[in-house]
Amino acid sequence: MSRKQSLQLVLALALTAFSLFLALRGVNFAEVSQALRQVNGYWLLLSVGLIMVTLTIRAQRWRVLLKRQLSFRDAFGLINIGYLVNGVLPARAGDAARGVAGSLRGPVTMLAALSTVVVERVLDMLVIVLILVATLPFVPGLRQYLATGSIGGGIPLNLVVAASGLLSLGIVAALVIMAAYPAKVEAIVQRVLEKLPIAHPERFLRPVQHILEGLGALGSVRAGIEIVLWTLALWATTGLYFWAVMRACGGFIAEASLLKSLVAMWSSAFGMVFPATGGIGSFHFAVREALFWGFALPRDLGFTYAVLSHAIAYLLGIALGAGALLSWGISLREVMRHGSGATGQEQEPQAPPELQAQVMPEVAAEDHPVHSS
Repeated sequence: MSRKQSLQLVLALALTAFSLFLALRGVNFAEVSQALRQVNGYWLLLSVGLIMVTLTIRAQRWRVLLKRQLSFRDAFGLINIGYLVNGVLPARAGDAARGVAGSLRGPVTMLAALSTVVVERVLDMLVIVLILVATLPFVPGLRQYLATGSIGGGIPLNLVVAASGLLSLGIVAALVIMAAYPAKVEAIVQRVLEKLPIAHPERFLRPVQHILEGLGALGSVRAGIEIVLWTLALWATTGLYFWAVMRACGGFIAEASLLKSLVAMWSSAFGMVFPATGGIGSFHFAVREALFWGFALPRDLGFTYAVLSHAIAYLLGIALGAGALLSWGISLREVMRHGSGATGQEQEPQAPPELQAQVMPEVAAEDHPVHSS
């Protein structure tokens, strides 16, 4: 392991440990254990089914963004490979893994696949902010908490929320414009490159072309409408998932209301933004605090609910991702190594026969479907 990789690992462990410290601080584990014994298994089973529906929707939306260049089976498997990597590595490494693996499974370049992942992330964050704004008027305690709270004692939480919404909206608008006028964007980039003191500027234009290729679906009104509809369906189903998990916790959460579920959903999305591995700790802290300030739910019980809602999606994503790699016989290490030099190639590489036939014994060694934000 190189020095850089060692530092990244240490930083990831430190961030995860810090988020776990925040999530576990003040938690009475006896109360958590007692609450877990009251969980309804039938509602948990329904929750698993709803997670599968969200994964199906994500795969269909990604296929639209990729102009259906991947089969549903490949898109579904690649999304779960991304969750597998995100579950064990920090800094959203699964997004890069999905882009690289996508270039090995179909006629799509790595940068094109990555650009569609960016579109997904921005759309999801925009929807989450809109849901937050829609629910806050009905949760006075949480509204007051966001108005008076801050990050690190300096940055107001309401400013973070507003900035997230405006930034997401701005990025969506910029991406749509780029998709609508790809030739103009390419011409502008080419003129800028020609004015820079670099040799062979055309080699830097190729990645831009791949990115514009990935944004192509946004230039179609029909595809754009389909993407928006899939996004709305995705978050409606995700809201039902959080509600179903809350119903499973009916033994210790008195009222499993849709409002509580939506608050848990958007708070967990903001928790996943923190670069802790797999959202471990940050997811739980965000949900626990939102339910405490919004509905006076004791932190022990809020933490228990967060553990359940995170664990179902987390473990299912890892299991399905590992299953996809094993079924395809692809090594994640080889995928990442094969894609490391892809951006500089004139033609994006396709998976060689020996890679397609390779058995992957080290999945567990190398290496959240609720959220992608």
